[in-house]
Amino acid sequence: MPRFPFFAFATLLCLSCLSCSSAEQEDQQARLEDFRERAAQYFNSGRYPQAFQQAQLGLRIEPDDGGLNLLAGRALVMQRDLQQVAHALAYLETAQEELDNYKADYSLAEFHFRYGSMLYKFAQSEKENLLHYPVEEPEVQKEKLALCEERIGKAENHFRQAQALLDDVLETVPENLDALEMRGQVLALLHQGEAALADLNQALDILGKSRKYKNRVLATDTNLSVEQEGRIRRDLEGDIQREVAIRFLIASIWKSEGDIRREEEQYTQILNLNPDMGVAYHSRGLCCYELGRLAEACADMREFVSRTDLEFDSPQVKQAMQIIEEFGALQSSNSKGNSSN
Repeated sequence: MPRFPFFAFATLLCLSCLSCSSAEQEDQQARLEDFRERAAQYFNSGRYPQAFQQAQLGLRIEPDDGGLNLLAGRALVMQRDLQQVAHALAYLETAQEELDNYKADYSLAEFHFRYGSMLYKFAQSEKENLLHYPVEEPEVQKEKLALCEERIGKAENHFRQAQALLDDVLETVPENLDALEMRGQVLALLHQGEAALADLNQALDILGKSRKYKNRVLATDTNLSVEQEGRIRRDLEGDIQREVAIRFLIASIWKSEGDIRREEEQYTQILNLNPDMGVAYHSRGLCCYELGRLAEACADMREFVSRTDLEFDSPQVKQAMQIIEEFGALQSSNSKGNSSN
């Protein structure tokens, strides 16, 4: 019996199996790309739980995919929930290992910054409550305060890890605005005011150049379409909002260092950018009050009261009204003194 038909059949069977295997691989790759694309779309539209879900589905196919691990980790970080942020670490560490680029380093730094900030805020709030309302048993009070200090220490360790990662990022991209702003925040939290100010002022320089360029384009480019002009104006507004946030942070650094005049300068710059920002009037009014310029403090507090949505019995409004009333009483006293003369 000739063997040729048997060998031909075996060959065809092998080719068929290889063809099926190749088709399955192509199908899996196509599904992987679909999950990646949908995860990115959800992330870019701010739908972070859905972005994480799609990234996870992709990771079932390829667990070590750097891009999907990065998307999954960032989607958890952006949800701003302590437990969700904590779960992001494993994904971001895998992404850093697989991608080995500054974007992965930045995202891991963002995890340490946000998670550390949450721990720090919770621990500081708990500590303040314990100091204002002590527990009756001294030993329990001592244990609870020690636990707060331990959490603060853990938070600061996360800040230091974020700083180290951001140092690496800024060696690669020295003018990365996101990295400069975040490192400035981290350094401020680590009480390194001078270094924080250097980063934040560099960020302001970049934003200033960006605003100047966009304003020039809007003023001189007569060929802009309505859509293009609208996009540039939205970007310009985003630059302004970002600068305002950075200047508030700079003001808080000067406040912590007791330099009231420089703190006041930042609020003035903020109001130049956004004259309707009531909280900046309140903060500048307090600076003026501490510097003994009661008339200016009163003027700022009146602006604050006319703009705020806070209730009349809120601490900020009460404080503003006390300063306004104090100035009114001083004016009344001066008026009576002049009339008696």
